[in-house]
Amino acid sequence: MEIGASLDKLFAPLADATLMQAVLIQLFIVFLLARIFAELFIKLGMLSQVGEILAGVLIANLAIGGFTLASGLGIEWHPTDPSVFHEVFEVIANLGVIFLLFSVGMQTRICELRSVGRTSFTVAAFGVLIPFILGFGLIMGFDIFIAKDPNWLVHALFMAAAMVATCIGMTARVLTEMGMLDTIESRIIIGAAVVDDILTMIVLAVVVSVAASQRAGTGMDLLGMATSIILAVLFVAAILLLCSHGVPRLSEMQRCRLTREGIVCREREWPWGFEPFPLAVITCLGLSAVAFVLGLASIIGAFLAGMLFAEFAYEKLESKFKGINAFLVPLFFVYVGMRVELSGFGGMVLLTVCVIALAVLGKYVAGYLGVVLTDRSLGSREANIVGIGMSPRGEVGITVAYIGLTAAAITQEMYTVVVFMSIMTALLAPPWMARAFRSKYGEGGPSS
Repeated sequence: MEIGASLDKLFAPLADATLMQAVLIQLFIVFLLARIFAELFIKLGMLSQVGEILAGVLIANLAIGGFTLASGLGIEWHPTDPSVFHEVFEVIANLGVIFLLFSVGMQTRICELRSVGRTSFTVAAFGVLIPFILGFGLIMGFDIFIAKDPNWLVHALFMAAAMVATCIGMTARVLTEMGMLDTIESRIIIGAAVVDDILTMIVLAVVVSVAASQRAGTGMDLLGMATSIILAVLFVAAILLLCSHGVPRLSEMQRCRLTREGIVCREREWPWGFEPFPLAVITCLGLSAVAFVLGLASIIGAFLAGMLFAEFAYEKLESKFKGINAFLVPLFFVYVGMRVELSGFGGMVLLTVCVIALAVLGKYVAGYLGVVLTDRSLGSREANIVGIGMSPRGEVGITVAYIGLTAAAITQEMYTVVVFMSIMTALLAPPWMARAFRSKYGEGGPSS
């Protein structure tokens, strides 16, 4: 108790600090802890994001005589009366997830969709359908028969959306580190993950629309819900059409110009002298705002904005966005951890285990069936590798949970369940996948 009182006195001057002073101190301490935990987990051969989330969990939940670092910094979460310090930190964290999903979108190339083939499309389709059914069924049964929660529909939809996600960034990174990126299994996994990401955004758009309709009225507003869903699908379809047809044509128009001498074509990568980076930032923020106005999650707009730049500017923009992401994204993951409430979570342990098991099983079965049903030249070993490679949720599943929590569409306990599920699938998949690749190719890789 004495230590807690001493810590309260130490942080007491923050209450009288100006907003700018308080935010600078918050960012310094939180970012420092995020980097320490991230580096520690990297040294342990684990994902840096897990360390950042754990840092957030400790900031909000590690109490010393009633003192927590979150309360000392003024960023403790209060549902009915959040402090202005917390609101500023939440805005910064939200910018982090917007740029994170923009970067994920930049890894989703339309040209890859044309070349993934029937197997990848089948794996992706099963990878959406099977986990969605499993997640929806589990939470529907839990809410109706155990929790007796009347909001079971929205809860089940968000859990199903979180189960659908596949973390393309983490999967691609693991395959690259193992030197297996050129194998047939890797090409199927990456292609299916690209399709999965797009389908996940469509599913999330629909789920957010349904949740908004449910919150707006006393009953099931089928007309309003249908309108929201149609708007969501049209928005996503319009950007995908622009990615596949509009952007390539715009690029060609800028390279070929009609002059007095005739048509002169020359290499010119951007119209009107725009630099790629500011144009990308404007597009990211603009489409995020459009998605918000349409009643969708802003990350859907950010993801689609990233896709617009995936085809022609990824290499130019990747290094420039690394600087933004290196600062903002860890703050988002810390904030994700801060919103985890460990008190009262004991009753959700069994549900968490079931969710993790079904999350892994759903994607594994989807990948396995997608391979064996569409390509007779591939056997059980290849199907096993693809099934494992589709299982990690990572930051995409966490982001879906965060959207559900901020939209008041899932409970605090359900949010924690999804966070744990996303972390565990991200931790289990890489060593499991490495073992499966070694069993087929040996230690030396495909060339050995």
